[in-house]
Amino acid sequence: MAGFDFSKIKVREESQKPIDPIEIFQSATVSDQNINDLWLAQGDALREWHRHRDVADVGIVLNTGAGKTLVGLLIAQSLVNATTRSVLYACSSIQLVEQTEEKARGYGLNVTTYHGGHFSNDAYQRGAAPCVTTYQALFNGKTIFKSHDIAAVIFDDAHTAKHVLRDQFSLNISRSTMPDTYMDIANLFNSYQRDIGRASSYEELLEGRSQRLFMIPPFELRRNVSEIRRIFLDAALDQNIETMFAWEHIRDHEELCCLMVSDSGVTLTPPTVPVSYLPYFNKDVKRVYLSATLGAPDAFTRAFGRVPKQMITPSTTAGECERMILVPASSNAEVTDVQETIDIIRDYKALILVPTYRRSEQWKRVASPPVQTQVTEAFNTFRNVNTPEKLIMVARFDGIDLPGDTCRVMVIDDLPTGTGPLERFQFEGLGMQASYRSTLASRIVQSFGRISRGMSDHGVVLLTGEKLVDWLKVPINRSLLPLFLQKQIKIGESVSDGADDLKVIASACLARSQSWIDFYAENMKADVNGSKLVDVAKMSDVALAEANYGAALWNRDFEVAVRSLNDSVLNKAFSVSQHTGAWLTLWLGYALELAGDRETARQQYAKAHGISSNIPPMVASSPILGTGAPVPQQVTNVARQMEVIRSSNISLPKSIKQDLLHLHGGGSAAQTEEAIRYLGQYLGLESTRPEKEFGTGPDVLWIGDDRTAICMEVKTDKKDNSRYRKDDVGQLSNHIQWVKDNTEAVDIVPLFVGPLTSASDTASPSPDMLVIELARFEALSKKLVSALEDASRDAIPLNLSAYLADVFKDRHFIWPGVFDSLDSVPLHDL
Repeated sequence: MAGFDFSKIKVREESQKPIDPIEIFQSATVSDQNINDLWLAQGDALREWHRHRDVADVGIVLNTGAGKTLVGLLIAQSLVNATTRSVLYACSSIQLVEQTEEKARGYGLNVTTYHGGHFSNDAYQRGAAPCVTTYQALFNGKTIFKSHDIAAVIFDDAHTAKHVLRDQFSLNISRSTMPDTYMDIANLFNSYQRDIGRASSYEELLEGRSQRLFMIPPFELRRNVSEIRRIFLDAALDQNIETMFAWEHIRDHEELCCLMVSDSGVTLTPPTVPVSYLPYFNKDVKRVYLSATLGAPDAFTRAFGRVPKQMITPSTTAGECERMILVPASSNAEVTDVQETIDIIRDYKALILVPTYRRSEQWKRVASPPVQTQVTEAFNTFRNVNTPEKLIMVARFDGIDLPGDTCRVMVIDDLPTGTGPLERFQFEGLGMQASYRSTLASRIVQSFGRISRGMSDHGVVLLTGEKLVDWLKVPINRSLLPLFLQKQIKIGESVSDGADDLKVIASACLARSQSWIDFYAENMKADVNGSKLVDVAKMSDVALAEANYGAALWNRDFEVAVRSLNDSVLNKAFSVSQHTGAWLTLWLGYALELAGDRETARQQYAKAHGISSNIPPMVASSPILGTGAPVPQQVTNVARQMEVIRSSNISLPKSIKQDLLHLHGGGSAAQTEEAIRYLGQYLGLESTRPEKEFGTGPDVLWIGDDRTAICMEVKTDKKDNSRYRKDDVGQLSNHIQWVKDNTEAVDIVPLFVGPLTSASDTASPSPDMLVIELARFEALSKKLVSALEDASRDAIPLNLSAYLADVFKDRHFIWPGVFDSLDSVPLHDL
């Protein structure tokens, strides 16, 4: 090999790559026979973007079916060529990632895809092509992209990002898969629900007999946050596939979230998703937002926490397909609109969009929704059949493309609702439809686009459900829809009004009746009042203030959070909707409380509840206000051990965690006994080690206010298969007598602390001798520390005892109940 002639090898030189997106298109080898050239609107959008390519946030609005994908891919490649850094292209589903990859090949463009943990090739890593992936892959807490050198992100169908972002920042504890964790959290708020008069409703929920949704107010969540953190730690959320991704976001921010409790689970999610926390929103990253519905800036702002500096909205008729919109509720039929619709679509292949699984029950005569794990499979099967199949999709307003003959009949059933617990509470519980009017409008527009992909497309859309039909009747709502769609709805209402046979009318469109085609064309020429009846600028200002508040809250800049919801912002919010104003007032109060202004915070809480009664109140028995009830001596003993430091702040005894350390079982017998003694002391009991102090008596002795004594022999060094011997039982019996002779105890409980093993045949333990595992004491100690941390956070020296009394009552630490919670087992039963 020494004689090899390297002079014959030429190292390839990189040619200058074009950065003008139109030039990139012209140099590509297009294989898609449907692409002859750029459409006028596509060319206009690309030229306008290229002129403003240095702007950080650019929005591009093109109708569904008007070629957004090609525009986005060309912009992505332009940014790759200009920077040779990481450029990401986000889609709302794996199905759309694959569809975008297929289109890119047809356009002659190279891309890398990423889903399922794998890159399809190395072009992205080499800085040669953009990576097409899902919103979920970008936004999940463990995303691989957070460490990449990101130059730009293209957000396709940007209107879909809001609910995906919310999902990724929502920690869901499922009742079916994590029942103990669910109940531990939900039970923390029993006393609060009792105090506000909702005990029965909440109990029905916990028993699984109610579908009501409860929001735990932030001040009540904060009061219990240390215990919640302990529960989460025990649940090992970072090891559970259901929770590990959201936990990555929520960890260390638990008290800055909303807590929602339903019959199916508990959800912890921020009031406003703090997108600025994500690397894709850094100052040096370019962002391009592609959508058909960015005309609703407040919805966009709530999703992305900003307003695009540059909006590109080329004029085009591309994507404006022919639709016959029918409203069965307006016809002369004597059956319900759902029943009539089922008859109309019987002989046709039809897509049925419903907002909830409960609503899908209305359609069980024709179909049931696929289970979540089989949605993609069901969709692909439906797409390819030619028979009159029916497909029900729940809360899927995007990511479904059924153009042309793949589907020409669709039902949009009832008003879209919130896709997560917080949105559901805002929509249904607080009635915040006014402030989320544009979000609803966006979802409705998305729904209409599911079977419409171009000017040559046509189809029938049936609208059912009283809420949806009524919402569309309101001029202020309809004004947020595209003018083209407004005209179609107006025609549809006229056709449906008093009609005797909508089935015949629908067939006219599907059979391409010339009479229908002429009627449609003539009436689509009519003018529609295009004035916006909503003060979009005002709503956008409120949304931006919410976003700024969310970012400041997440960063713990509480004073900045307070300023974000100033009087001007709240006045605008109240002018949009009383419920919106009340919601923001609640969160202003919370920022004030976190900033240290508790009195003003309470005033804001009261104002919020007074305006919107479904916003939970701070009750008079809240520890911040104090109950005035007698404080047990046990609690007074605990309060005396707490430390008051500068500025009247309260902290736990400095050595408490070290004192309780050996409850985990790793210490010597003496260390374990001392840890149990300390636990009794910190519980406010008279707690001693008589055997150490007097040379006789029990290893540890707890005595409560009621003079009940727990006489303990610590046998933690006993092996699991080693039984309690006659000597052990005799020793404990002798120590019971010692307690009777040397204390004022009136009720003595004999207890072994050790493994749950049986007594030997000769031991003959009395029926009242109990056994408790050391692990139970360790678990109790963790709960106690959490309770003391929660109490020390908000109490002041003046009300510390009253505050602790409420916390101890809620957490079941009051004697003797706290001992009962250790789940002792009679020795003779083992």
